[in-house]
Amino acid sequence: MRKLIYIIAILTIVSCSGKEELPKGIIPPEKMALILSDIYLAEHKAANISLKPDSSKVVFRHYELKILEDYNTNDSVYKESFRYYLEYPEKLEAVYDIVIDTVSLREQVENAKKKQK
Repeated sequence: MRKLIYIIAILTIVSCSGKEELPKGIIPPEKMALILSDIYLAEHKAANISLKPDSSKVVFRHYELKILEDYNTNDSVYKESFRYYLEYPEKLEAVYDIVIDTVSLREQVENAKKKQK
C-alpha cells in the first residue's frame, strides 16, 4: 500500500510539473515576445521621426497594426494576451526576458552592419 502511495505521489508531481497549458486565444510566450520586440522597435522609430506627437501616434498605430498582421493576429487577441500575462508576473517576466534578448541581439547585428560599411 505504501509503495502505491509513493507511486501515485511521484506520478502526480511529474504530471503537474509539465508545461502549463495556455488558455485558448492567448498568444504563446515566444510569439508574444517577438511581437512586443517589434512593437517596441516601431515605437522607437515613430518617436524619432520629425513629426508632431499626434502624427507620430498615427504612424506608430500603423506600424503596430502591420506587425500584428505579420504575426497573423489582431488587436483584440494581442490586448487579451497582454492582460493575461499581466495577471501572471512570472510569465510576463519570462516574455520580457526574451524581448530584452531579442532587442539586444538585433541592436548588435545592426551595429555590426554599420561597422562593415
